Amino acid sequence: MNPIMNNNTDIIKGFATTAGEGERIWFIADTLTLKATAASTGKSYTVVECLTASGGGPPPHVHTNEDEFWYALDRTFEIHIGDEVHAIGPCGFAFGPRGTPHYFRNTAATPNRILLAFTPGGIEDFFRESGQPAINDGPAPEVDEAEIARMKAAAPKYGIERAAVGD
Repeated sequence: MNPIMNNNTDIIKGFATTAGEGERIWFIADTLTLKATAASTGKSYTVVECLTASGGGPPPHVHTNEDEFWYALDRTFEIHIGDEVHAIGPCGFAFGPRGTPHYFRNTAATPNRILLAFTPGGIEDFFRESGQPAINDGPAPEVDEAEIARMKAAAPKYGIERAAVGD
């Protein structure tokens, strides 16, 4: 396969990841699997498969550096973007531009998967610094004070701010 250049002039090559493949991180009681990273995409984007517990998802926040995309793989999610709430099911898609308060929730009664994508890439380093390596196939542990402290310390470095978003 021929390498191509992204608009940052980094040479990147095509790649693929199979089901279950990718670095796994426990983050806010979810299991993240990194499918594409800044390193593999010439910093163009990051793609993360997120296994989210029932009722789970991140707190309201704002990305000042990245746009975010959501693609439901299973069941149902609510995607909160600014003052709007979007219910999406399998194969449903949503987009949130940088600077917009947002969050998502798994509205299914069971764990549920959603694909997250960020452009440009690099936010995976925030997940690595804030979370912890997933060491088994069981569910992610509950959020604890140590994880909250890591998130608060890392968030400014990655342009992530807490947001007040109404339900």
